[in-house]
Amino acid sequence: MINVIGLGNAGCEIAERFSQYPQYEVYKIDVSLKKQKNCFSMPSRKAVEEYESKFPARILTSLRKIQGDILFIVGGGGEVSSASLRILEAVSKNKIEVLYVKPDESIVSDDERLLDKISFGVLQQYARSGLFERLYLVSNSEIQRTVGNIPISKYYDTLNEIISSTIHMVNVYRNSKPTISSFPKESEVCRICTIGIGEIEKMTDQMYFSLDNANEKRYYFAINKKELEESTTLLSKIKTRARQKDDDIKGGFGIYPTEYKKNYIYIVEQTKIIQGENHG
Repeated sequence: MINVIGLGNAGCEIAERFSQYPQYEVYKIDVSLKKQKNCFSMPSRKAVEEYESKFPARILTSLRKIQGDILFIVGGGGEVSSASLRILEAVSKNKIEVLYVKPDESIVSDDERLLDKISFGVLQQYARSGLFERLYLVSNSEIQRTVGNIPISKYYDTLNEIISSTIHMVNVYRNSKPTISSFPKESEVCRICTIGIGEIEKMTDQMYFSLDNANEKRYYFAINKKELEESTTLLSKIKTRARQKDDDIKGGFGIYPTEYKKNYIYIVEQTKIIQGENHG
């Protein structure tokens, strides 16, 4: 069981989507939340820094009781995102992964852009110091480029569903035994990463964040079970698809049987280098 904690509007919206899967227990923290199980409502604050300095003690007490792996989700630019470190400190006895969603800078205010810049930098420093296992970076504008045009009314719903479903499938295959794999041992210093998808027939990886100075890339091939049993050329195709053009990137893959008719690739790209602020 993984405990998913969403902070702020974006964090809560994405966290809620994990409730459709039995492997997760979902918690939500935001201003003016309705009283429901695992929903913690915070008072609105006049100053951004008060979301951290005056974070409710009752919520911290509840968070400290959580046991098991943690996936903490927060969106950049939101005022309540300044409370992230208080929450992470409260659950620090657990194994923690963080999912950070960078907003589209073309549709946010200057204040939101500044808050995003601060949170983006601080969380990366914490990840590099080893305070959590890994920091997933995803960018709304990068994801939109992978899926094409989206109706305005479905913009955030579409992006949030893509993010949550991809993270879920990565979790599934990370915890499943592959039929064949060439995964290298994961580096303990490459804690900053992103996710993406791909197809066997296309050599382009559709990543959800443009990661600079990638060190590792792991491909999870979800392959139709019948094709795994019958195809004699599949392994060669997979080896070619997972091969890296850049010798500095350590690549690897795992192959997993599925009942899906279509084959899928889920990708995790990792680096040890702090990312700049020029991503939108």
